[in-house]
Amino acid sequence: MNGLASLWRHSFVGPTAPDAGCRAPLTRLVWFAVSIAVLSAAAASFLAVWIDLPWWKIFRRCVSVAALLTLWSFMRYLHHRPLRALGLGAWGEGRRQVVQGALIGCSVVALIGAWYLLVGWCRVSIHPDSVRLWRILLVSVPAMGLVAVLEELIFRGYLLQQLMSCSKTLAMAGSSACYALVHLRPNPVWPSSGLELTGLFILGWVLALSALRTKQLYFAIGLHASLAYWARVNKLLIEFTTPSLQWLVGTNRLVNGVVAWCALAGIGWWILRRTRIPA
Repeated sequence: MNGLASLWRHSFVGPTAPDAGCRAPLTRLVWFAVSIAVLSAAAASFLAVWIDLPWWKIFRRCVSVAALLTLWSFMRYLHHRPLRALGLGAWGEGRRQVVQGALIGCSVVALIGAWYLLVGWCRVSIHPDSVRLWRILLVSVPAMGLVAVLEELIFRGYLLQQLMSCSKTLAMAGSSACYALVHLRPNPVWPSSGLELTGLFILGWVLALSALRTKQLYFAIGLHASLAYWARVNKLLIEFTTPSLQWLVGTNRLVNGVVAWCALAGIGWWILRRTRIPA
């Protein structure tokens, strides 16, 4: 058994303990969510005095920091485990998996983008402000990397491992559903929000699958970071030309079309075929 495979197998709720019962981990998850909400609300109320934004927008921006603080506190004081026990093992193997995940994500986006350009479903539309364009293109690289690390620790690390005490299926479905709901845009509009919710759920399932197959978060971090990056910057580079085919092609959100769902399913198939569960 190598690296994180050993760490995760012996973590506080490892994937090999499906009969431990649901009540305790579900209670922990409720308190985990409540703690994040309370911390975010307190921070938003404090910052609202100086920041000229609606309270709800400030709250949403505080959630990431509150989630990180809550996760660290729970791991340190409740589980007495380091954060790396959630899926961050030896960096030697981890680096290869991060690169692999990022390359697969970028390759899939590039192939879909090339197809869309060839059939006329989108066109090149470079943002006219070159300074803003390059600033976002460059700054988004480390920003999306940090986002991917944080979200994988929470959703595929903590949440997935806790729910594994109930069942593997519930763990994958529950963590994917939470991931989708958290990322759904406010003020939902149907059916657009339904398409987006479905795509986010499929993405969450694929990321959970990669974590369970490798018993590490590194591949999921690379894939997540690459897809988040292109979802952030593609609107500066291309313009979709077929709003009537949104259900098929999607939008700048990237995951809200049938083509994207099929691509994510293909990545999931690749993960099943090309990765192995560490002994």
